[in-house]
Amino acid sequence: MNSPDVRNAIQIDRGSSLAISHEIADRLRIKLRGEHDPLPQHLKALVERIAQISRHSNQAIEVTK
Repeated sequence: MNSPDVRNAIQIDRGSSLAISHEIADRLRIKLRGEHDPLPQHLKALVERIAQISRHSNQAIEVTK
């Protein structure tokens, strides 16, 4: 028997995934505008990792509702 998360899983393509990522980034830029504190190193590393995955991923990403 599959869990509810597995039954409700949907696939999104790379283009949709990138569009979502860009929208999140835009909203963060707006929210953080005017704040000049640099990102902590661990957050910089995570952002870079997301960028690497986005550049190299050609597979659909699974998202649950």
